Amino acid sequence: MSTVKTDVQDINETRKTITVSVAAAEIATIEASLIKEFMRDAKIPGFRPGKAPENMIRMRYAKELKSELSQRVVSKAHQEGVAKSDFEIFGVVDLNEGEIAAGSDATITFTVDVLQAFEVPAYEGLKVTNEPTEASAEEVEKMFEQMLSQRAEFNVAEKAADKGDYVRCSYEGKIGDELVADLVPETPMYGTQKVTWEEAGAEGTPGVQAIVDGVVGMQAGDEKEVTMEFPADFKPEALAGKTAVYSLKAEEVREKVMPAMDDAFFASMQVKDEAELRERISQNIEGQKKEQNSNAERQQITEQLLASVEFAIPESGIESETEAVLRDFMQRNMQQGASEADFEAHKEQLHEGASKAAHDRLKSRLILSKIAEKEKVQAENDDFSRMIMMQAQQSGEKPEKIVKEIQKDQSRINNMRSEILLGKTMDLILDKAERETVAAATVEA
Repeated sequence: MSTVKTDVQDINETRKTITVSVAAAEIATIEASLIKEFMRDAKIPGFRPGKAPENMIRMRYAKELKSELSQRVVSKAHQEGVAKSDFEIFGVVDLNEGEIAAGSDATITFTVDVLQAFEVPAYEGLKVTNEPTEASAEEVEKMFEQMLSQRAEFNVAEKAADKGDYVRCSYEGKIGDELVADLVPETPMYGTQKVTWEEAGAEGTPGVQAIVDGVVGMQAGDEKEVTMEFPADFKPEALAGKTAVYSLKAEEVREKVMPAMDDAFFASMQVKDEAELRERISQNIEGQKKEQNSNAERQQITEQLLASVEFAIPESGIESETEAVLRDFMQRNMQQGASEADFEAHKEQLHEGASKAAHDRLKSRLILSKIAEKEKVQAENDDFSRMIMMQAQQSGEKPEKIVKEIQKDQSRINNMRSEILLGKTMDLILDKAERETVAAATVEA
């Protein structure tokens, strides 16, 4: 007669309880083995190793014996009830040990999330579109001008600011009699600035566009008022659809002076002349477009896989993935100047969006994992080496140090293996895809 019995109950389509009953006789066997180990290894004054009486061992190590017995019984229950289950376990989300003691039966309940079975969708011959990668003359010229601008000098000038010049200025905004700074204290660039620099006439820069445009034509000491009509969908919402008047004063004008196109300039760019510099720019643009195409193709494949099969996603997976999405989002936006107050003000919308993204991200990973199994995709040593070298380049650490850290962390190794398998599987699907190149969409200004 079995000393371990298992009962499975459904909570919902992705969650179950696995109740494992361990008979007192089985627990007695586990405890007897445990006592022998303690007797063999215990060092008690007055007794040679292995010769101390059992009752002394029980008294001296009562706490340790109880803890180790619980761990071994739970491990036995996991082995019999969870590891041997005939469904795919996503993870254990709760554990109730009950009371585990020698001489009594024990009941251990595992709450587990499971992966719902699904058919692997068709993944060969999926259609993807991409855009031409050739660099146009206009794109090269724009990049060329940007490159020159990055190396331009800004000299103090006793003149009115032209477009592209920089102006040191101050301003204060009001809506009626109320200070804009009081409406949006978390974003002072929309309210009051005692000292700031603005690029005259710049387009698409953060801040108040009326001020950016308004400093064009101003000289040091000039003052004026400019009016800003904020769009109805403007963020922060406190300014949406409102009209503000800004008192603006120019303090200093710095004229933009482009670098001389001489031998020293080209030597600093590691090219021999303008033609070679433009050719390099063209190659860089083409490289960027190829990278954009690669990312777009992966997104298209992901969207097609998501739409091709439906199955329930484990709750715990969505929860942990949602936290990861939110962390990534907050980190990126805080680097761009967002504050914790901004996140708190839109907490519900952010969580809702992150939850949807997490659902799709986890679903796509599960689909790719099934395809990897079907295609027998493997993570090879060379794959790990390449990933470690990439991490070393990004972090500035030596590869040897990263290897030592990884060897101590099995979960990190598992995560790396998973990323390798998913990446290689996506590459495999892309190799089998049908591509079509279409003209880039024209975006109206």
